[in-house]
Amino acid sequence: MRSRAMLDYLDGQVDLRSHFSAGEVDFIRRMPASASGQEFLDYFRSHLDIQVDEQSYIINVEFSAYDPNIAHDTLEALVDRAERFVNDISQYLAREQMKFVEENVKRARERLDEASREMVKFQQKYDVFSPEKETEAAGEIIAALLQELTRQRTRLKELESYLSDDSAKVITTKQRINALEQQLSQERMKLVGEKMNTQGLNELLSEYKDAEVALKVAAEVYKTSIASLESTRLDMARKSKYLVGISAPSIADEAELPRAGYWILTIFVVLNFVYFVLALAVATIRDHKE
Repeated sequence: MRSRAMLDYLDGQVDLRSHFSAGEVDFIRRMPASASGQEFLDYFRSHLDIQVDEQSYIINVEFSAYDPNIAHDTLEALVDRAERFVNDISQYLAREQMKFVEENVKRARERLDEASREMVKFQQKYDVFSPEKETEAAGEIIAALLQELTRQRTRLKELESYLSDDSAKVITTKQRINALEQQLSQERMKLVGEKMNTQGLNELLSEYKDAEVALKVAAEVYKTSIASLESTRLDMARKSKYLVGISAPSIADEAELPRAGYWILTIFVVLNFVYFVLALAVATIRDHKE
């Protein structure tokens, strides 16, 4: 309110320079028409009184001029300009902060969507939903095959202890062992890959873990950004500052300044006191001469 920018605005609205330097104003209080910008600003500030209540945040503004209508129009323009300025700044800062947070949410959402697409591509490429579960299932199958293979080998040794090699039971048991070994080899190949250029379940599981971690991180970042957005909205609503006019500018019923009677009486008393002191001094000097 006391800034140069505000003075320039008010001067453009009510022509304060012409008013302060008008010929109707007595020469003692009149501002020179050739006053510099700084002198004009100091003169303006001497007519503007601003008081701020630190507890209620109520701002009381008074402006004195040599025409009540000029004073009213100036104060009205000043309050309107200050109100729009504060409210615009508050809304601008709120918009910028919300824009920043919303952009973070947008980027987090894009990251989450990209991670989800990569996971779907991985599942479609290898025709597998969860390598982790398939690896567990393969491990269980291998364990069962090993258990059965061990049992059949033990049975074969028992049979060979009292039967010949061309016995039907021995031949059947050997066939079972061969079949188990082939199936066991196939299941192991699934885990490690049949050839150098073929991925096994262990490699798929490693890639799947990477994609899964990326997806979880993206989901957590998105969740955090959403929480930050809601927190920012509440914070903006709680901390937003607005300047609202409680009482509109009014014209004084009577002129309070300058207080002519007060100053006339004060000057009269001071002059009489000076006259009394001087007269007393002169009388004292005459007494000493005599």
